[in-house]
Amino acid sequence: MGLSKDAKSFTKITLDESEMPTQWYNIIPDLPSPPPPPLHPGTHQPVGPADLAPLFPMDLILQEVSTDSYIDIPGEVLDVYRTWRPSPLFRARRLEKLLDTPARIYYKYEGVSPAGSHKTNTSVPQAYYNKKAGIKKITTETGAGQWGTALAFACSLFDLECEVWQVGGSYDASHIVD
Repeated sequence: MGLSKDAKSFTKITLDESEMPTQWYNIIPDLPSPPPPPLHPGTHQPVGPADLAPLFPMDLILQEVSTDSYIDIPGEVLDVYRTWRPSPLFRARRLEKLLDTPARIYYKYEGVSPAGSHKTNTSVPQAYYNKKAGIKKITTETGAGQWGTALAFACSLFDLECEVWQVGGSYDASHIVD
């Protein structure tokens, strides 16, 4: 979406809910060449869908290997996203000045999500697709806690059990600051 002449002078841009995207953008088709495929740790050969199937729902695997530029966001996921999205876009004028650049620099503020970070943007569809695939429980790890919080939130929305393990070093470090 190009910005109008008036919008270029704004510091904060907030879209209306009706302007919220309904598709995810897949950058892979627009790259000059595709990135190398992930390799299987045992065979050192490119990982295929059959290698991923024990770990991920097929809908997530199909997204991972898709060559489509846009992927529709499921309605159930969009309904959850509307809780905090669209999130505001800010122009980083002071950074532009510091860098002495003619470029306009923008950043998204994702702290408005229920988990307080961008991680809810992916935890919600991951929980949705796991529920759709018949999964009953998701187990994960978290460092500082943002991912665990985001996934626990998403699982609660789709009636999934969620077990979160916190990295020991992160847990120990959090008590040092207390």
